[in-house]
This record gives sequence, C-alpha cells and structure tokens, in this order.
Amino acid sequence: MAWVSWIFVIETMNPVEAGPTAFAFFYMSLLLALVGTLSLAGLIYRIGVRKRYAVLAREVRISFRHAILLSLGGTVALWLSAHRSLSWYWLLLVVALIAGTEYIFLLIQAARRQ
Repeated sequence: MAWVSWIFVIETMNPVEAGPTAFAFFYMSLLLALVGTLSLAGLIYRIGVRKRYAVLAREVRISFRHAILLSLGGTVALWLSAHRSLSWYWLLLVVALIAGTEYIFLLIQAARRQ
C-alpha cells in the first residue's frame, strides 16, 4: 500500500504547484514504503536464510529497527541530493549517525541480558 501511495504522489502531485506539501507527501510515503519493504526483506533473510526461529518477536524487532535506520538514511541522502547538498562528508555523517544509533541499541540490548 505504501508503494501505491508513493506512485500516486508521483503521478498526481505537481511539486511546483503543491509546494512543500507535495515534497512532504513524497518523502513520507517513500520512507514508509522503504521501511515496509526492508523490514519484510530483513525478516525473510533472518528467518529464511539464517534459520533463526528461536524468538520470532526479537527477529521482527531487529528487522524493523534496521529497516527504519536504513530507510531514514536513504531518505535523508535523497533529500540532501535534491537540495544539491549531498557530499561525501554529509553522507559520512549520515552513516555515522546510523551506526551510532545501532551501537546504542546494541548496548541497551546487552545491558538487558546481564
């Protein structure tokens, strides 16, 4: 459904006439579509390929977290590119923020196990 809404936004909204609203709908629908797709792909990989069946709720949570982080990174990079601001140091900052966020989640997860 999110991909359908993203295509609907692309086909029906004129960014010149709609202004910031069209861009907000574009980026939000793209973000939601990417989160859904990457979450599903990550879950299929974790359960199907890596054969992790023990605690499915944990695998779903991890897959969803990774999907959100990757989707945010991709959407931010696309937004920076649209504003002609994407350069190697901005991309490095986005990757560092994503990696730092994942590291914090891993630290919290390790603290809960103790």
